[in-house]
Amino acid sequence: MAAYGSVSSRRIAGDTTQPVQIYNAPPGSGPNPWKVIIVLEELSVPYYITWVSYSDIKAEPYISINPNGRLPSIKDPNTGITLFESGACIQYLVSHYHTEYKLSYNASQDVQEYWACNSWLHFQMSGQGPMFGQKMWFTHFHKEKELTTNLERYGDEVKRIIGVIDAHLRKQRRQSERHVWLVGNVCTYADIAFIPWDLLLLVRLFPDGDLGAEQQFPTFYEWHQRVISRPAVRKVIGMREECTRTMDDTATAVIEKQNAK
Repeated sequence: MAAYGSVSSRRIAGDTTQPVQIYNAPPGSGPNPWKVIIVLEELSVPYYITWVSYSDIKAEPYISINPNGRLPSIKDPNTGITLFESGACIQYLVSHYHTEYKLSYNASQDVQEYWACNSWLHFQMSGQGPMFGQKMWFTHFHKEKELTTNLERYGDEVKRIIGVIDAHLRKQRRQSERHVWLVGNVCTYADIAFIPWDLLLLVRLFPDGDLGAEQQFPTFYEWHQRVISRPAVRKVIGMREECTRTMDDTATAVIEKQNAK
């Protein structure tokens, strides 16, 4: 496993928490690790990134950390916990470090809201991630280019998923005069989990311009802009942009090898 250095969050004075280790791959173009990193930033949990080449994530020693050979994974030296899958990592971090309820609700006081956050996280994991990922793959990376049926299928699913969020947020707006979020009246980990894939949605998933999110899904678009304006989210977006601009791209060679088969 080749490490490519680390990026550490700023430590809070007097905090004795050891940094959580999170695995990512250069150049940081994949969205899933950044979901977890945003949560770490929002919760002010110290962390550092271990960079592992895409060519190494399906081999030892990394597959002993993540048997699926995907990113991200985390190791928490404070508890001895090792986890893979971004949703599991987020749930763990919120459960263990969310003492001030910045990103969720108190399970004993706000039972509906607490579990509703979990529902939206699972929707992100089962709906947004897979469908957006397939649209990304067939748009940019698949070796066969005449793929009208595939692109239409996944393009329609992407729009359907955005429509689900847009419709839900419109209902939320009718019930509250405050800014609307997926659950209740505060931004939670459920909102944050969607952001890294939505960033790709707005710039890469529909290069032909066949989306118009601001016009077709205005409540979704407004919500997205509100989430990315949060200081912790802005910081991580800037970090991701710097990484993709300056780091070696270890993904391209793996994609070319897959397409050569």
